Amino acid sequence: MEAAALYFRFKDNLATIAGALNSKLEVRSMPYNTSIPLEIDLLADVLRLHGLDFQSSTPGAARLFDFQQWYAQNEEKANEVMHHVLEDKRAYMKTATGTVLQKEMLYRRLEFFKETAHTLDVMMAQQQLHSPKHFSYPFLNQ
Repeated sequence: MEAAALYFRFKDNLATIAGALNSKLEVRSMPYNTSIPLEIDLLADVLRLHGLDFQSSTPGAARLFDFQQWYAQNEEKANEVMHHVLEDKRAYMKTATGTVLQKEMLYRRLEFFKETAHTLDVMMAQQQLHSPKHFSYPFLNQ
């Protein structure tokens, strides 16, 4: 998907993820309690380089709700920063693992939120349709 489309759908993707986490959808067996806060922190690092400061100490996937509220209050500025970063092909940033392009870092974060929203949306649709569980682990039933 083109980078611009990822950034235009970002707010909708946040809403989809938040809706799924607020629903009765069973996500305890999924890695979202670890991956969502990490991805939010990485996204916040990119935004912080451009003067936007999001901070939250909320543990687990619930950090998404803090970010969603912050984003709603700073949407215009955050979108300007994202647009600027996606247009800049030469800006770098230092991370714990080395130096990376800001554009690449932002693109990967936006892609994560798109994929997570899609996955959770499909899971919610399956749950609403009362789809049977597709996998059976016999060793768990002992």
